[in-house]
Amino acid sequence: MAGAERVARPGRAFGWRAWSLVLLLALAFKAGYSAAAAEQLQWLLRPLAGLLNATGLFNFMPVAGGEWLDAGHDLIIVKACAGGNFLIAAWLGWLWRGRTRPFGPMLALGAFAAAWLTTLLANAARIVLIGYGQDDLAQLTGLSDADSHRLIGIGVYFGALLLQLQGTGTTLAAPAIYLGVTLFAPLLNAWLTGRIGIDMTHALWLVGVPLATLLAALLFSRVSSGGWRLSRATETAGLLRRRHHACTKSGSNDMDAPTGWGIAVPNWEGVINPE
Repeated sequence: MAGAERVARPGRAFGWRAWSLVLLLALAFKAGYSAAAAEQLQWLLRPLAGLLNATGLFNFMPVAGGEWLDAGHDLIIVKACAGGNFLIAAWLGWLWRGRTRPFGPMLALGAFAAAWLTTLLANAARIVLIGYGQDDLAQLTGLSDADSHRLIGIGVYFGALLLQLQGTGTTLAAPAIYLGVTLFAPLLNAWLTGRIGIDMTHALWLVGVPLATLLAALLFSRVSSGGWRLSRATETAGLLRRRHHACTKSGSNDMDAPTGWGIAVPNWEGVINPE
């Protein structure tokens, strides 16, 4: 009976051994992906081109080297467009969502299938925005084409990861996974191999866009919950005036600001940019 109870009771399957195995698999996939040519990544690139063509917005055709060209929009899908880094991040994200279930091959493969679909949809959205919005974004913001490209790519990928991890009850899961895959892993690899680290401009974008997104989400969450309503601001201003008058009358110069704002933190890459 005791043995049957132990089997039936959910185990702590996602302990350090399980996560160590997951990280080793992620690093192995990243190494294999980095060494692969575009011809070997058609399981990512071909469905992406097909989905984009199905929207009627593009007409990507295969060209030499496993790449896909839309001559009308002067866009080309290359190896970097496969979204290998995001695929790893999405896989880790789906595993994080399922961390309360026993870890095994079925969970790992199911999470990978979900990550493949997530990557396909995120890549398609990114390329649509690049094809139809990158120039407008550059004109509107004054950013260079390269920076507009970066902003769209990082914004779409991080936003997709945020949506994927909604409801997990872990605020820092999305930024930790995203920055771990796109920033810290390359830095660690550069350090271990003795190479120069990643481009600092790109690193600042990798950190800045998620930070701005989280701050915007925080502001939206606060406003939508009624935390910054005009009536409340008016009440607060009235309270401050009353306190000021009282202090003046008593001869005090203390102007203590109200404390305890109660801010609730929300649950929280002509080439198509590379990650």
